[in-house]
Amino acid sequence: MAGIRALQRRIKRIEEAEKPRPSPFVLLFGSFDAWVEREVLPGIQSGALDQRDMIAVVAALRAWEQNGTWERFG
Repeated sequence: MAGIRALQRRIKRIEEAEKPRPSPFVLLFGSFDAWVEREVLPGIQSGALDQRDMIAVVAALRAWEQNGTWERFG
């Protein structure tokens, strides 16, 4: 029985390792869109962030979010 339990634990670890890891945006804000709504848009409206720059930054980060770049680091 101990061998079966050890095998089950090993399989569970392997399955967990294969799952995609959430991005920092998901971990900190719940979703990428929530980050944009809570941090970026108010920053642009207050003038703290430049709208032209943030459009490019958000587009690049969204591409990284969608293609899984975050999983390659960490």
